[in-house]
Amino acid sequence: MDQIALHAHWPAANRKMVAKLISELAYEQAFTIEENNAEFSFTPSQGVGYYFSGKRNIWGQIVIVPTSLERRTNGSPSEITATQFMRDIQCLIDITDDALAEHFEDLNATLLGDCKLALRKANMSAKDLAFLSCEQQQLLFDGHPKFAFNKGRRGWGSDDLALYAPESERAFQLSWVAVHHSILQKATNHKVEWEELIESAINGTELYEIDALLSSFNVDISNYIYVPVHPWQWRQKLSILFAREMAEKTLVYLGEFGDEFLPQLSIRTLSNTTRPDNYDIKLPLTIMNTSCYRGIPGRYILAGPMASDWLDSIFKSDELFINKQAEVLQEPAAGFVAQSDYKLLVDAPYRYHELLGVIWRESAQSKLSHNETAILMAALMESDEEGTPLISEYITASGLSIEEWLNKLFDAVVIPYYHLLCKYGVSLIAHGQNVTLVMENAQPKRILLKDFQGDMRLIERDIPEQEGLAPLIKEVTVSLPEELIIHDLQTGHFVTVLRFISPLVEKLGLSEIDFYQLLGLRIKAYVKENPDYQDRFERLNLFKPRILRIGLNLAKFRHSTDSSASRMLPDMDDLLDNPLYMALNK
Repeated sequence: MDQIALHAHWPAANRKMVAKLISELAYEQAFTIEENNAEFSFTPSQGVGYYFSGKRNIWGQIVIVPTSLERRTNGSPSEITATQFMRDIQCLIDITDDALAEHFEDLNATLLGDCKLALRKANMSAKDLAFLSCEQQQLLFDGHPKFAFNKGRRGWGSDDLALYAPESERAFQLSWVAVHHSILQKATNHKVEWEELIESAINGTELYEIDALLSSFNVDISNYIYVPVHPWQWRQKLSILFAREMAEKTLVYLGEFGDEFLPQLSIRTLSNTTRPDNYDIKLPLTIMNTSCYRGIPGRYILAGPMASDWLDSIFKSDELFINKQAEVLQEPAAGFVAQSDYKLLVDAPYRYHELLGVIWRESAQSKLSHNETAILMAALMESDEEGTPLISEYITASGLSIEEWLNKLFDAVVIPYYHLLCKYGVSLIAHGQNVTLVMENAQPKRILLKDFQGDMRLIERDIPEQEGLAPLIKEVTVSLPEELIIHDLQTGHFVTVLRFISPLVEKLGLSEIDFYQLLGLRIKAYVKENPDYQDRFERLNLFKPRILRIGLNLAKFRHSTDSSASRMLPDMDDLLDNPLYMALNK
């Protein structure tokens, strides 16, 4: 399968990768591109040039036509490969050979994943992709739109990819361990018992077998709590790094049991395919993917269910959220185990502090009513192999005009996020895989919000709406001033999601300037409808002429990912023109 995919799609995958690298790195100001009408060129070094067609979008980014891309060496055409391109720009981005060698791992893994996806989608139309279930659909997504190497999964070999990568479309059982209560941090929202969560993933017969197995280790099973782990994480990390805990019988490995789960786009969050209405489970994976190792930090574990509960109470009592039928995918329970020796090494690489944990989350499926379907916002950035956007299929099926459909989208998604920020001082990073869009008759209807452990931030100012917030939540949650927290919406959603949707909509006949004018007018209408919060709207102003430019790829290339005690931070030292300002002042 891998070789067939590589033989069929390797040149095209490399061409698309180089087009994405040029586009994103130029957007991040790594280098400049020469422009002559719709023809562009980039000369990374003496005698080497890249030439291509494209269009500069409203964000100032050049959207490149991959098939137009040419590499010329001393004027003669030469082969286009992504590794060669990275060597061509190595001096420009100031990356050492040893660092580049590591990033080649991520690059090649991404190209392999891209080839496998291209083979799988070769005979699938945009309509076929658009109307798959949310769980099946995201197995076929291209991945993070900004990170060039978005399927790096450094640490996984080909067997692991075949077993656990989304594009492999394979469900699997979880591994289970019994953890002595003395070493387990756990929290629930008191609406659900831990035992109920276990029963949502393992049937009664198997639970009886597990109890018997645990008893065979000559321990008092009443002192133990069952915790799921990812099978790969157990085999490659926990079975070795938790040897002390196993020797002391504070951790007992039980095997693979229970319902089958399918990886979501984020890889470490898993959907129950045996009983789809039951909880999703988020588990650590000590693999480098996009910006970081995908562990679960212990910092947020005890506060997570409380934060989830607090947000849920807001959404069930606030008039705007009720009217828009927006809901929270609650995270009712979480658990974490720190390895006994690593926890004493405060400055050790962060991945050693995020090895074993679990977050339980309500599934999107459990929130849907009759005639409703769910997609990730990421679906609206996707196209089929012929270049037809999925969003075109939704608009056509809805019976609405493009403008009507987009107004419903902005009303369902952007307004609730902005309201949450302005009224309650809470930001949730609304990127493509964090926002679940619920549709009815292919029309945007409402959203389901998720990810409250690490992706939630608070405004750095006391406001009365946060008086009911538990001190522990405030203690562990990052607080930011208004001028920075606004970028969770501007960058997390406008730049990371809408920047990739608006050029696709332009292909359907609506210009980008009109796209952002629709968005701006909808936000202005919301602001006018809520006069009590005018001072907050001014401090959290989405219409300033310039906004922060956030860079991820350059930061990733320069970050010491294996030895760092903390996660990578993006580049935030430049500004760009704000499309909302431009659209309303054209």
